[in-house]
Order: sequence, then C-alpha cells, then structure tokens
Amino acid sequence: MWEITSNNEDLFIMFYCLLILWVNVSYLREHKEIKKGLSELSDEDELELNPNSFSMMVIGLVFNFFRRWLLYILAVLMTESVVVLIISLLLFVVSLYDTLFNYSLAKVKTSKIGLYLAIADVVFILAFLVYLFI
Repeated sequence: MWEITSNNEDLFIMFYCLLILWVNVSYLREHKEIKKGLSELSDEDELELNPNSFSMMVIGLVFNFFRRWLLYILAVLMTESVVVLIISLLLFVVSLYDTLFNYSLAKVKTSKIGLYLAIADVVFILAFLVYLFI
C-alpha cells in the first residue's frame, strides 16, 4: 500500500488542489446569492449556537486548515520559494483573522474578507497547479 501512495504523491496533491479550487470557484459563483440570503436574516435570527464558543472556534480552525492552510503548507514545502512563503503567511494571517474575529452574523454580513480570500486562493491554487504541471 505504501508504494502506491508514495509513487503518486503529486497526483494526490493535484487532486486535492482541484477539489479545493472547485470549492472556491463554487463559492465565488454563489457569492451574490449567499450575501442576499444573509442580508435577509435579522440579527435576532442568529443561531441558538453561541458563535463565541470554543467549540465553534475549533470547528472554524479545522475547516480552514483543510480548505486553505494545508494547501499553503504543501505549496511552501514543494516550491521551497521565499515568495510563496511570504504569500502563504499573508494569506494565513488574513484567514486566521477572518476565522477568529468574523464570527457573528452582523460581522459576516458586512465583511468582504471571505470573498477576497476566495479570490486569492483561486489565484494561488492556479499558480501552484501550473508549478506542479511544469
């Protein structure tokens, strides 16, 4: 089993990149509908779940790890480029800020950080895929 996975690491990484790219592009296509749906909700309609709770923060951090941060780590390790490291760190800090401080419904309605991160991730993933294919 180890030989199968060790010989196809690049293939698994490309598949992961394409999956994350698909998630980000889907979010970008549906962004207007998502914002429209959020604007129709009032602040009183916020979930019974406390968005300030530790468990919600952990869920958000785990989600962002698999959606963004793992890709940044893979790109830095595979390219060994200082430029990729700086871009990855910048994107990491912005996404960490978004996860930790944009948790309430009112903040999510007004924040555009998620949109900008999705656009940056699409560009980052496309550049990384070009690097992998070359």
